[in-house]
Amino acid sequence: MNAAAVGAPPGAKSLVDRFDALLGRRVSMRGLALLRVLTGPVVLLHLRPYLSDSLDGHTYRDAFHHPYAAWYPELPDAAYVALLWLAAIAAVAMSVGFLTRLATATTFTIVAYNVFLSTTHFHNNRAYLLIVLGVLALAPTGRELSVDAWLRRAQKKPALTQSAPAWPLWLLRFECSAIYAASGLSKLVDPDWFGGTVTWQRVVRAREDLNALPDWTVSLLTDRAFHTGAAKFIVLTELFIAVALWSRRTRYAAVWVAVVFHVSIEASASVQVFSFLAIAVLVVWAVPSTRDRILRVDPTDESQRRLATLVRGLDWLARFRVETAKPGSRLEVVDRDGTALHKGAAVAFTLSRLPLTAWFALPALLLPPVRRARRRR
Repeated sequence: MNAAAVGAPPGAKSLVDRFDALLGRRVSMRGLALLRVLTGPVVLLHLRPYLSDSLDGHTYRDAFHHPYAAWYPELPDAAYVALLWLAAIAAVAMSVGFLTRLATATTFTIVAYNVFLSTTHFHNNRAYLLIVLGVLALAPTGRELSVDAWLRRAQKKPALTQSAPAWPLWLLRFECSAIYAASGLSKLVDPDWFGGTVTWQRVVRAREDLNALPDWTVSLLTDRAFHTGAAKFIVLTELFIAVALWSRRTRYAAVWVAVVFHVSIEASASVQVFSFLAIAVLVVWAVPSTRDRILRVDPTDESQRRLATLVRGLDWLARFRVETAKPGSRLEVVDRDGTALHKGAAVAFTLSRLPLTAWFALPALLLPPVRRARRRR
């Protein structure tokens, strides 16, 4: 029973009604389709140690392992290895979008089965991978950026609608933010972490790996006082990302910082697939609408034609409609709010909205000429 049914004032909605409308609102699934493409290689990276061991004739039984439950089914070695290779094939099919629903569900099922075979298989980053795969298996992500969609067009069948209820997108957004928040808060309340003891001890234990660095760098990284400040910076960075992702005003800054954060983690610690997956999941924070910006190019201008070609190739989130302008026209980009940008500001803005170039181009939006151009309406 909704608010109207019980005589609530017209237009009034309960919190539950608003929440239900938010999750049920139909939005573009383009971001999740791109995440599906990016997650396939992450799964292969996750499976690589198991597949490599299988080629040497080894499985998890040849090392210490501890089942979660006595009743959990364990396959014969040959069947287990075959299942792992089936997961790798399914991950490739999922990524290219061939039999997308079946491939994604198969990938999720086998990866989950393998993770829960032993407590030694479980890590937080693998739990994150399972959550992402589970959501992708439930969402209709094969309607674009897929072989399935290409085959449908080749068979001259009508295209399937590319929008769906927004709940999978919101679920992944919440999970993404929660990971940063949980990590940051757990370190904040841990005196050893927040005080720098944990990071300092890790560096000291790995001191031999620092020999290739200059002496001053080694001295800095092994200085206990340095870690007192660095640990606080790490914690505040995670909390900033967790909060800033939710606001459109700070979202691009949060994404930029998150990429730096994960690249730094990957370079300094062994976190398996976490960094790659976390960067890939950031695409879910793109506004779930497509072709709502216009790029107008002069077909007689070579530099404008090159930019148009770049956009057609790298606009994986389908942000732009590329239109032909009159010969002699300035390069123009029209944002979704109607703001028109020209020349250098248009180039910087366009590149900042393409997934592959965004990290490099986003700082350019802070330059005074670009800021002035964006304020003009």
